[in-house]
Amino acid sequence: MSGEWADPWERLRTMDAPDRGWVVGCLYGGRDPLRTGTPLDRALGGGLMPGVTVLGGQASVGKSALACQVAANVAAGGRRVLYATLDDAWESVWARCGSAWSCSGAEGAEPFRWSDVASERRRLRQGLARGSDVSRAAFAECQRPGMARTMQLFAERVGPHLAVVDSMGTVGELTQAVEEAAPALVVIDYAQQYRTGEQQTDASEYSRVSAVASAVQRMALSLKVPVLELSSLRKLARGDTDPTLDWFRGSGVVGYAATAAVILTRGEDGADGTRGVSLNVVKNKSGRAGFAQDATLWGAWSVMRDA
Repeated sequence: MSGEWADPWERLRTMDAPDRGWVVGCLYGGRDPLRTGTPLDRALGGGLMPGVTVLGGQASVGKSALACQVAANVAAGGRRVLYATLDDAWESVWARCGSAWSCSGAEGAEPFRWSDVASERRRLRQGLARGSDVSRAAFAECQRPGMARTMQLFAERVGPHLAVVDSMGTVGELTQAVEEAAPALVVIDYAQQYRTGEQQTDASEYSRVSAVASAVQRMALSLKVPVLELSSLRKLARGDTDPTLDWFRGSGVVGYAATAAVILTRGEDGADGTRGVSLNVVKNKSGRAGFAQDATLWGAWSVMRDA
C-alpha cells in the first residue's frame, strides 16, 4: 500500500516483508550459505550468510591466509569476489590467493608457496641478460611448469572473478563499489584500517571503528551480500584464554554488530611447516556458537584445512 490514504500501520507491517509471505519468500526462496571450501563452512554450519562474519586473531595467526583461500575458492567457482585491503599490497594478496589456488588440484596448476615469490623474482632477474625484452622473457617462462605459468593460469581462470583493491580507504567507497559491482562476496582486510570520512567520527579509534563496523553490517544486510571482515584483537591480559566478543580491538561493536564472529587461536607447530589453529565460534546468528573447531594451517601456501 502506498500514498497518503494508506494505513500507517499497514505500511510499516509490510514495508520489508516478502510480497508472498514468509513460507514462499524465506523458506522456499531463502538464501543458502555461500560455501567457501575452507574450515569456515563447517564452523558456521554451511558457509557465509548475508551480513558480516568477523574473523579475528592476533598477528600472524592465519587470518589473511584463510581470507585469501576463501577469496580464491569462491572466485574459482565463477562468483565475483571483492577483496578490499589497506593492510597489504595488491601484488601480495594476488600472490597469496594464487598460492592457495595452486594447491586446489586445478588442471595445470603447480603448487607453490607464496613465501617463495621473493626468491623466484631474484632467480628470474639474474637470468635476464642486459637489455632483454622482459615481456618476451615472461612469455617464455609462462610456457614452462612453475610459479609463473601457474599464476598466468590463475589470472585467466580465476582472475576475471576476483578484484583486489588496495586504494579504497573509506566505508563509503566500499559501499558504492559493492552497490555498483554486486559481488557475491566481500573481504575486508581489516576493519580497524578503514575510516568513515567524517573528521569528528574518525578523530578517535573507538568512534571510528564502531561507526565502520556498524556501517559495513548495514551495507551487508541491505545488499544481502556476505562480508568476511578481518579484525585484530586487543592486547589480552594474562589468563584471558576464553575467546569472547570483547576481544576485538578498538570497539566491542566489531563483534556485536556482526552476524557471526570467529576468533582464530594458535595451536602447536607441526614438523612439516604446518600449525594447528582453532576456530572459536563466539557468535553465529545462523547456527551453533560457543565451541571451537580445530584446523591445520599451511601458512606458506595460504591454505587451511579441517584437522
